[in-house]
Order: sequence, then C-alpha cells, then structure tokens
Amino acid sequence: MASQLNIFWNREEVREITVFDAVKQLELDNFCDLMFGAVKDIGSQEGLKEALQAEITEKALQQINEAALREGHHPLSFSG
Repeated sequence: MASQLNIFWNREEVREITVFDAVKQLELDNFCDLMFGAVKDIGSQEGLKEALQAEITEKALQQINEAALREGHHPLSFSG
C-alpha cells in the first residue's frame, strides 16, 4: 500500500484510522486491484462497507508502510 508512517494529530485527540482512510491514498491501479479482490472475497456491499470501516492499528500501519517503502511507494499520511 504505502510506506513510512506519517500520522499527525494532537495526542489528546487521537482518531480512528480506518481501512478506507488508507485505501483513499493508493494509486488508481493499486486501488482498483485491491477493491476488485476485496469485493470478490467479501461478496456483499455490506461486508465491503464493514471491512472499509475497520480500524487500522498503529502497528499495522507501520507494517504497511515498511512494506511499501521496500517496494518504492509513498508513505500513508493522516491528519486529524
């Protein structure tokens, strides 16, 4: 997906980061590949909605961003 973790917010106002927040930052080809696979695997609109609303932990974001760095992609960035 992306690379180095960049989350900017006031620590007193920590907000949930969802899968949807992350996929909105993908390049179009990667977004389409991910969404097509997810729709095939999940099989319903409600299931897709639930999956996109799922929270991503800070550790998971770090892992996503480290993998993306290895593949030469840009970091995910979030502001609250």
